[in-house]
Amino acid sequence: MSEENVGMDTLKVDGDPEVAEVALLRFRGEDRYTVETVDGLTPPLARSQKWIINISTQFGCPVGCPFCDAAMDYAGNPSVDELLAQVRWALARHPGVAEDCAKLKVHFARMGEPSLNDAVLEAMDRLPALVASPGLWACVATVAPRGRDSWFDQLLEIKERLYRGRFQLQFSVQSTDETKREELIPMSHWRLEQLADFGRRFFKSDDRKVILNFALAQDVPFDPAVIERMFDPDSFAVKLTPVNPTAAAKENGFETVLRSERDEILSDACQRLAQGNYDVIVSIGDEQEDWIGSNCGQALRVDRQQEHGRKEKVVTEALNPFLVG
Repeated sequence: MSEENVGMDTLKVDGDPEVAEVALLRFRGEDRYTVETVDGLTPPLARSQKWIINISTQFGCPVGCPFCDAAMDYAGNPSVDELLAQVRWALARHPGVAEDCAKLKVHFARMGEPSLNDAVLEAMDRLPALVASPGLWACVATVAPRGRDSWFDQLLEIKERLYRGRFQLQFSVQSTDETKREELIPMSHWRLEQLADFGRRFFKSDDRKVILNFALAQDVPFDPAVIERMFDPDSFAVKLTPVNPTAAAKENGFETVLRSERDEILSDACQRLAQGNYDVIVSIGDEQEDWIGSNCGQALRVDRQQEHGRKEKVVTEALNPFLVG
């Protein structure tokens, strides 16, 4: 069955078309095979300048990160056709835009761990034939589960063949302390040394740097000295993000550092890393994304926007030079 004919029902679309909309898409006629797909923008850029399609790579997620709503349940992997059907759904909403889009990023990063689904590799292989855009990028965010080395080797081959200079690899690191990482990522995963080794192999001079993402919660260690010792600033960038206001984070007592009165504690770390020639990205995002439920870790099917309300962004002057929004 081709992705044109794959059985898919659109259960719900919610959000703001000027920021992001999240769809609940059901496959196989059963609610347990429901994914979330994001059709998003980067305000104030127009869709023709930058368009983000964020697809789910699994039905739920088996990793179980304690601040992520997608960890509620897991029903296996979508097929390659079901992955590409999510992209096709977003493309169909804006006919003709892809052909002239300067940067169209397809993120394999909404719900699920992409490296646990072999179909993700084939979907990335087939994606250029589906998306007729000169600005097509593929993006993967991963916790790098242990035992998936072959998957990552194949990812490197696909990047070199199809996406050289147009690929974004992000490791969800969360902390510089290995013991704390085991708590935050409760699935056997690569240690920092393995992330560093693979990242050095993955990065080439015309690539975007491999991103080390830290969704920083209060009382979670973040030591710039560990990054400096292990990760080459020529190959890696450091991205700091909030712990988004998910139901799981609230239930498990995770409070964000960014967007809180305590975010000034990161200013010295940012300055130190920048002085060490690291690209440092402090990504707060649009406050409407919390309301919409399109941020990482949020799940539309939980439908808790009323509970969350609109969050005020609290950002110190010391962090302002690094903000990307």
